[in-house]
Amino acid sequence: MLRKILATLLTLSLALIPMTVAGAQTQAYTIGFAVSTLANPFFVTMKDAAEAKAAEMGVTLVVLDAQDSAETQASQIEDLITRGVNLMIINPVDSDAVGTSVVACNEANIPVITVTRASNSGTVVQHLDIDNKEAGRLDAEQVIKDLDGKGKVAILEGIAGSSSAIDREEGFVAALEGTGIEVVSSLTANYSREEGATVTEDVLQANPELNAIYAHNDEMALGAVRAVAAAGRSAEIKIYGIDATDDALAAVESGEMAATVQQQPDVQIQIALENAVKYLGGETLEPLVNIPLKLIVKQ
Repeated sequence: MLRKILATLLTLSLALIPMTVAGAQTQAYTIGFAVSTLANPFFVTMKDAAEAKAAEMGVTLVVLDAQDSAETQASQIEDLITRGVNLMIINPVDSDAVGTSVVACNEANIPVITVTRASNSGTVVQHLDIDNKEAGRLDAEQVIKDLDGKGKVAILEGIAGSSSAIDREEGFVAALEGTGIEVVSSLTANYSREEGATVTEDVLQANPELNAIYAHNDEMALGAVRAVAAAGRSAEIKIYGIDATDDALAAVESGEMAATVQQQPDVQIQIALENAVKYLGGETLEPLVNIPLKLIVKQ
């Protein structure tokens, strides 16, 4: 009888031990996820994957949407600090502006992981991203191939000052050096489909001879598709983007876009959450994790 009682007590004790992931207790962890915007399908995919992964790991996840406002994001991060989250995952609206918030997290002893866009100041324990220069290079190589090494291209830039926009620009332009392809315009459209369409309308008016448009993301590329079609110039202008969103993949399949570069936002945030729990459990993280890329064309 005594053995049965002891066995029962042992079973109950084990049942009360918190679940562990990678050797760390996760049931008590609360992680904040400050996302730049949920108006972009790329970040909706990231949010959905984050919520599913957090539920799987037994982590409480608080997601706040900054709606592409650096001021709103700063306020939301301050709120997450006040709530006392264990760790902050930040997708910055602006790489410069977010630095103040990262420093505030540092002072509150809340570790920070950044995804997709880096912070230009403060200390983060890890940054997860793609090689944005490589993304630009992949599109540039396809442009060179499609235009036989000569022609005129316009660029639609992402948010000014963001690390992704800077690197996607540099990678693309560097790959065109020594070719006969000229960049005739490079204007900001803030990663927005609507702004991409509006800016493209202006670019088309200023450039009666244009062979290609390279956009730093698919939303702007899709805006360009709309403007180019409205101007009746779809046959003469090839359009390139980055992200491989569902709409962009459909546009590549239909021939409205020439190419896009595939990221994996779901994989990126899943790894971020896994590594967040590892860090909270005492493990050391690599400072940078790059997610592999793939060029998508119709073939």
